Amino acid sequence: MAQNVMFSGGIPADGAEGVFTLIADTVGDRALSWPDGETTPERRGWIGAVNNEVLAKAPCFEEVDADLGQSEDHAYTVFRTLRIRPGEAVDLRGRLPYAKDAIDSYRTFTRLREEGRIPEGVRFQVSVPGAHDVVSITFPDVEEWPVVVEAWQQALQEEYRRILEVVPADELCVQVDYCTELIHIGGEWSKLFSWVPDLPAEELFAQYTSEEYIRGHLAGLPEEVRIGIHVCCGTSPSFPVQPLDDIALPVRLSNAIQRASGGVVEFFHLPAMSDSDEAYFAPLADLETGSATIYLGLECNDGIEAMDRRMVAARKALPDFGVAHYCGYFWNQAVMPELLATLAAGADRQAAAVNA
Repeated sequence: MAQNVMFSGGIPADGAEGVFTLIADTVGDRALSWPDGETTPERRGWIGAVNNEVLAKAPCFEEVDADLGQSEDHAYTVFRTLRIRPGEAVDLRGRLPYAKDAIDSYRTFTRLREEGRIPEGVRFQVSVPGAHDVVSITFPDVEEWPVVVEAWQQALQEEYRRILEVVPADELCVQVDYCTELIHIGGEWSKLFSWVPDLPAEELFAQYTSEEYIRGHLAGLPEEVRIGIHVCCGTSPSFPVQPLDDIALPVRLSNAIQRASGGVVEFFHLPAMSDSDEAYFAPLADLETGSATIYLGLECNDGIEAMDRRMVAARKALPDFGVAHYCGYFWNQAVMPELLATLAAGADRQAAAVNA
């Protein structure tokens, strides 16, 4: 069976064991890496819980009023806006939930592997948000962003250190979510937040694909760890937050991220739209990511035939790729078995096409 499925992280189920069991019953070893589903209170909803449960409780920050510049029903009014507390050094090391949850979930992972429920060779996946995802929704004073970005990167590095004390490097997959960076570059993020600067796209592109920015998220990970980047165009308040006429921007970002990383990224997840056609996927021919596996978000909640249509279109530009949902599955709990069955069927069709 081809191992050509990727999960971006969030999977709704009853805790880590429920997530692993669900994957085992549907996708199995089609996926090289299995996440724990991000079901704990501090990680639910991608960055929403981190905003309220981690950053807002850190003593180096204090709450501040800020006008989103939107209506009262704006999707992001649930997030608290913060500033650096005067005179406080910003240090988030040891405050993030990723190591604690990973260590707990890995115990379940190894037990289920010993019981034969998780195949040998499957890696344990930890997904973390990029700094811009967290900082841009929380801190209305843009001049504070560089300080908090660096603190977030250092805190991630501390999380990696703690995880690697328990999880062997050759059993670990770390995926970095690269979402609001794309949306800022694409122009939509500054429309959602009054404080997000509307700067030229190429200036933002250079900033968010710099070696300093990219490598700060990966420092401390040994070469045995499988590293991936989830390039996303956003799902809240609706999908996509950043509309794309074609996949050119995600391709350009992937190429630049790989260069900045020193070539250590082993997979990229790139977004698709429900109506994506050959023209949308044509820029895949411009990928320069070396041997990295490309996963396309071709499962869009509309069934196997629609997924197959998108796969056929994508193969015109890139014959060999893996498949994924367009983003996390957070709000899909009621239909998860059907969605995962579609994903598995699509993976098998893609594998058959590659091997034909």
